[in-house]
Amino acid sequence: AQTDKLHNVMPLYYPFPPQKEVDNQYQKHVELSQKFDLKEFVNTAVENHSSKDDDGTTKFRYWTMQDYLSMYQKQELTPYQVALAISKAVQDSNKEAVGLKAIVVMNRNELLQDARQSTERYKNNKPLGLLDGVPVAIKDEVDVKGYPTTKGTTFIGELDGIAATDCPVVAKLRQAGALIVGKTNMHEYGIGTTGYNWHFGSARNPHNLNHYTGGSSSGSAAAVAAGLVPLAVGLDGGGSIRIPSSLCGIVGLKPTFNRGDMDFGVCPSLAHIGPMASCVKDAAIGYAIMAGPLQDNQDGSGHNMEHKSQPTRQYSPPAHLVSFSKDQDLKNIKIGIFDDYFNDADPEVVDACSRAVQHMESLGAQVVKVEIPNMEEIKMAHGITILTEMASGAGEHYAKNIHKFTPESQISFELGRSMDGCNFLNAQKVRRYAMHLLDENVFSKVDVFISPGTACTAPPLLKNVERFGESNLVQTSDLMRYIVIGNLCGIPGITVPVGYSSVEEKKNLPISLLIQSKHWEEDIMFRLAKICEANISHNKPMVYYDIIDMASRESTDESHE
Repeated sequence: AQTDKLHNVMPLYYPFPPQKEVDNQYQKHVELSQKFDLKEFVNTAVENHSSKDDDGTTKFRYWTMQDYLSMYQKQELTPYQVALAISKAVQDSNKEAVGLKAIVVMNRNELLQDARQSTERYKNNKPLGLLDGVPVAIKDEVDVKGYPTTKGTTFIGELDGIAATDCPVVAKLRQAGALIVGKTNMHEYGIGTTGYNWHFGSARNPHNLNHYTGGSSSGSAAAVAAGLVPLAVGLDGGGSIRIPSSLCGIVGLKPTFNRGDMDFGVCPSLAHIGPMASCVKDAAIGYAIMAGPLQDNQDGSGHNMEHKSQPTRQYSPPAHLVSFSKDQDLKNIKIGIFDDYFNDADPEVVDACSRAVQHMESLGAQVVKVEIPNMEEIKMAHGITILTEMASGAGEHYAKNIHKFTPESQISFELGRSMDGCNFLNAQKVRRYAMHLLDENVFSKVDVFISPGTACTAPPLLKNVERFGESNLVQTSDLMRYIVIGNLCGIPGITVPVGYSSVEEKKNLPISLLIQSKHWEEDIMFRLAKICEANISHNKPMVYYDIIDMASRESTDESHE
């Protein structure tokens, strides 16, 4: 019956809005971008909030990119000291049988060499860019020059060899002066939501090492949440940035489709590259750089910039953050809530997310009830699309090495390979239908659409799971419930922590809110995420590395390591 309803619907593969919408919105964002100065934004201090909780205790807060930059500029700390501290922290975090396992590959010599160069630039008062010396970690699904790209396996890196160039997003971060710390752990081939990894060991949640981080950008989330880096890069084809960010209590952004340059050979119509950060402003800075222009030729550190933007980038207007710094008066903001959908989560998740919405209401935001029918069909369309794309993208890696993948991945690949052309075509018809629903039922009425980030807190790692693996469809459904419409329809979404579990067996595990908007409206999402962030006190993770404190105890003499 559902297929009959789709008879007259034209399929849509790339999730771009209709040309009329592109024409209407493109010039608006071009004009807004001309009012935005990224350098000024980076150097603007975040509003001071109370450093004390209601009981008088000092609030925990993460070190931000601005903290690093300020200390470098004042000569209170050097990038070299920071690199030394991080290299020791990464080694320490991986040494236990049940270790963090966030950063799985690190070229220490290259990191220290880049840090020496950054330190020298600060001595000469000539920083390379806006992030000079800021440590950043990269998901091991993204090419970084000099590193293999393993995609969470033991063999793909060997087959494909060492990356000769940086992915364009990594190149942009290097041009800004970022120190690339290393490659982060991930769910094998990005084809799961827990972060389970048979080969490297699963990344563990810094808030409780007996719980998953979520996936597939598991190591990026763990690295940020544990304080190893203030910013990491993730990929998101079905929640792989937003799920682990939600479960680890950090900020994760899936931008509008095609905001960042990357050849998504594995998931071309669903994958998004984006920032994962310890605070909203750092995520915003990461987004602005990653979605910004890539300079031609070479940067000051000599890295080759031989990249071309994808042709589809022509649909993407310049990124900006004009709304970010607006005051807390939200009287002109309309928030869409689909009650049955919002409430389909664990009670503690619903309660924490409801309090966040109520706080925005208290600042003037208007809550508008909306509905999105046929959500199960929309989820199915995403499932068919992502499994088919990933099975196709795996190609010979899978055909010739099936026995090297985990049973969980093999099941997913076989499901994808079993889909026929009719299944895939109908899924793309549902994609167009879903985008129409979002336009008509949601964004014609509201500015943002809000739900929990996940329906549950971070699941526990079961006994013997590292040995035998795990496939749990109920758990997967809980983790992906609010996620997939954003990937299928290409709209941006950001997760921000809004509370912690008080249930004994899940105590202190983070709870997050998901804010989504129409294409290219990331700045509005950042504005609301910043307001939510300021309304809670963050819990210090069970595993936390105070890199700036560690770095301050390192020698500034670069001849002694």
